[in-house]
Order: sequence, then structure tokens, then C-alpha cells
Amino acid sequence: MINLEELSLSGARRARQRRSGAAWRRAGVFAASAAAMSLSSSLALAEQFVVLDETWDHLPTLADSHYRVDPPASAPTNWRSPVDYTSGTAYLHLEVLTKPTDEATKFQVCFEATPTYACTEQSPTYKTTGVVDWESPFSGFWSPEGESVDWSQGIRQIAVILKDTENGKPSADNVGAERAARFTPTRVRMVVTVVEPGSEYVPPGPVDPGAGGGGAGGEGAGGAPTEPGAGGAGASTSAGSTGSTGGGGSTAAGTPGAGGGEPTGQTPDPGASDDEGGCSLAPGRTSTGVAAWVALAAAAFFARSRRRS
Repeated sequence: MINLEELSLSGARRARQRRSGAAWRRAGVFAASAAAMSLSSSLALAEQFVVLDETWDHLPTLADSHYRVDPPASAPTNWRSPVDYTSGTAYLHLEVLTKPTDEATKFQVCFEATPTYACTEQSPTYKTTGVVDWESPFSGFWSPEGESVDWSQGIRQIAVILKDTENGKPSADNVGAERAARFTPTRVRMVVTVVEPGSEYVPPGPVDPGAGGGGAGGEGAGGAPTEPGAGGAGASTSAGSTGSTGGGGSTAAGTPGAGGGEPTGQTPDPGASDDEGGCSLAPGRTSTGVAAWVALAAAAFFARSRRRS
């Protein structure tokens, strides 16, 4: 004989199980969506990356005055996707720690890529130790005539080139030892930060005092001393007013020189900044709040579903 009461209870249990299963399925969809939102939020925060942060002695023996390093493992392998950095700007931060003479000097950075290379604008001219900051939009990069970089393949190496104001590269192999000694050896730190369009640049912080020499892939790294009497680095870590003549603070912006080889570019005035943040993400913007909200919402949803079952 069919027990109607047991049949009714069994049906009620099955209904509860169906509701519970549906609730857990909805929770799974909710959790997956939340995870996707969190991942998307994290990707959206990748507004800039540091492609170079090196301290080295730029020696007269560096061939053609080029100091080369490999890009860091953290650099994108594709600079166009999912973020198109090539529509943005490279920000360059130069700390001149020692300098043999007051000879007018400049620096330029070139990205050696596929199938050619592209160079930033040159730095403002400087004559003393101190800090020089400048920016160079990708749209203003220089490449050999008729050639262009395929940024979707990333870059192979970075060349940092010391120059005079006539676009010459004063290494000993180019200009002789006597002329090269006017420029080198000089100890410098260079930081190159690539920022996507529409994002705010976060300047680098001070280097670890214990760090020294060149990084992986660098040439001419090490502790070769500068000439006696070279000035020490200034305390300032941001570009300041023009006309600096002392060893401290920031150097003055100069007039770009003309010449062959890599172009001089148009030199903007260095921009002052008091921000010493050195992270790749803008300070104060993290995905922690999103994750906490997701966890609380999921917990409340699960608790409500279990009460109903």
C-alpha cells in the first residue's frame, strides 16, 4: 500500500534538493562572474611598467657609446595587446651620480626590436650631476627611414646611448681617448617607464643604496671609479628649475643638437614631481576591495540558500 504521507515527504525532499542544487549552480555562476570581474579589474590596473631600471658606469670603452641591457622578464611580450602601450608615452628618469667634467651631455634610449629599432627623444642637455626627467610619446619615436617596429613582438634589447650636443657618440673608439675623457666615465641611473594612454605616470622611487653595477645583460657594468673631483649626486629626485650649476639638485634643460645617426628629437622641459612612488600600479588603486566585496556577497548568498533548503 502506498503511504501518501511518506510520498509527500519524499517529494518535498526532492523539491528541496532541486532548489538547493539550483542555488549552488547560481552561486557557481556568481562566483565565476566575480572572479572574471576581479581579473578584469586587475588587468585594468596594469597602467604602466618599468622596462629599464639600471645603475652603471658608462665607460669610454663602451663600443659606440652604447650600454645595452635585456628587458626584464616582467615586460610584456606584446606591446600592442591586450594593452596598446604604443599609443602611450615613455617617461625617462636619469640620475647623473658622477661626471668627469662640465662638458654638455645628453642621453637617448633606443628599443631594439623586430625588424628594426625605435629611439626616444633625447634628454635635455646637462653639464653637472643631478636629475633629468623627460617624456617621449611613442608617436614621436625615431626609426630608420622607411622602417618601423613590430611592437606586437615586444623588444629584444634596450640601448642607452651617451651623446654630445651634436648627436655624436663620444666613446674612445669614435673620438679618441682624450675627447672621450670629457664625458666618461660617468656613473648614472636610468629608469624608463612605459605608460598606457590616458594613465597617470608614477615616477620611480630612490634606488636601494646597496645596489650597484649594471643588471643582467648589461655591458661595462661594475665599479670603475670616476676621475678625481667628480661631483656627487644631488639630493633631488625630481627635475627642477633651469640654470642649475652646482652638483646638487636637477640639471638645466638645454637646446637639442642636430646631427646624423639617431635623431635628437624635440626636447620638452622636464616636469617637476614630488611623487616618489616606485610601483607599477598607481598608488591607492588595488583589487583588494573588489575581492573582499565578492567574498562577503558570496558568503551571504550561500547562507541564504542553505536557510531556504
